[in-house]
Amino acid sequence: MRGGGEDSVGWERSVVDRKRSFYLLCLGCPKNEVDSDYLASALMSRGWHMRERPEDAGVIVVNTCSFMVPAVEESIESILELGDTGMKGDRRLVVTGCLVSRYGKQALSSLLPEVDIFVDFEDYPRFGALMEGVPDGSDTRGVLPRGHASTLSRGYVYVKICEGCARRCSFCTIPLLRGPLRSRPWEEIREEARFFLARGAREIVLIAQDTTSYGMDIYGRPSLPMLVDELCEEDGDWTLRIMYMHPEGIDADVVDAMRHPRVANYLDLPFQHVDAGILEAMGRKGDARSHRELLASLAESLHDLALRATFIVGFPGEDRTAFASLYDFVAEMRFDWLGLFSYSQEEGTPAFSLGKGAEASVAKSRIEELSALQDEIMRENALDMVGKRVRVLVEGRSLEADGFWEARSWREAPEIDGVIFIPHEGGISAASVREARIVATEGIDLVGDLQSQ
Repeated sequence: MRGGGEDSVGWERSVVDRKRSFYLLCLGCPKNEVDSDYLASALMSRGWHMRERPEDAGVIVVNTCSFMVPAVEESIESILELGDTGMKGDRRLVVTGCLVSRYGKQALSSLLPEVDIFVDFEDYPRFGALMEGVPDGSDTRGVLPRGHASTLSRGYVYVKICEGCARRCSFCTIPLLRGPLRSRPWEEIREEARFFLARGAREIVLIAQDTTSYGMDIYGRPSLPMLVDELCEEDGDWTLRIMYMHPEGIDADVVDAMRHPRVANYLDLPFQHVDAGILEAMGRKGDARSHRELLASLAESLHDLALRATFIVGFPGEDRTAFASLYDFVAEMRFDWLGLFSYSQEEGTPAFSLGKGAEASVAKSRIEELSALQDEIMRENALDMVGKRVRVLVEGRSLEADGFWEARSWREAPEIDGVIFIPHEGGISAASVREARIVATEGIDLVGDLQSQ
């Protein structure tokens, strides 16, 4: 029999604490990471505690992605793993995010009986109340306050500037999952950025499905340049990075805004393809020539511009000629970084009726060809950096290279690009900005020595 006194009180307190603790698994893109931060903030503001291991929590939250079939499969596998009887025990399993939005609570309840609560996007403003059994409760006036950022300890914070999308690319599920474009007022965005800058952030990363469309719905015109100007008025030694910029949305005003010394000379361009016929079928404009002209204009206007591009391989109609055009374009442009995706036929999208696209083996082979080409380009680009001095954000100790810290310069976005390895020395701290001299390469990554302050 368990004894009384302090031991009994301690045991009872641990049970109560576990009931008001949560573990959150975030799947998908940085936009989902921001959503996860909002959900965590809703619970933490009510006195809940975040745990690093699911077995230490009373509630397990899985924030899912369902942008493409592989993401759906990963989400379901994660739910089943965490919903296993041995893992779940008496814990509540909560599923949130895109999977719920795409397939609905009723259908998922039949498919995944392990799950106790499904939470759709419309439920987010009352997430904290839902977790405490108050279904009609509300946390705020409809907007979840964000007091937590999972990346802050590494010196950067993602800030989502709008939700949904105004564009209608034929292959994309985002309008189905997230709805139409809904921009946040610039004052609200600036307040969030200010909050995290005051708490040690050295880099604010603006994200959205398409950052260049920001403001069209609430200001009547694309307003990313205005937002950048407002944000750059914030004091301090910090950098602004802009991600997910649709090529059609980059105009003279956007380029002028990027010339601000606080803005990283980095562009993330989802070209998706270079063949005119493929792009038209995708519901997009342009071709290799127009892409080339845009890139030449940007290189002329922005000094030391780092470029990331994204392409879809195997879209319906992509024959050998179309793929060869894409391959030649990548070889010519020598992007700093490249994202490659195999086309996924997604039900509910306009492109679904076009068929499944290239055979899986063909698409895989084409991605391998492009990856090998890009790997060679990135290695050569890395060698060109040796000997240069760069300003870096030291994020923290490396989990891959023992005895090194990881850092990034203007040319590396967090999580998706390469890193700069810094040998461990005294006086280094995470989330600090330093100057480093690049002394070597490690594949596509760099090795740098910190310079005296």
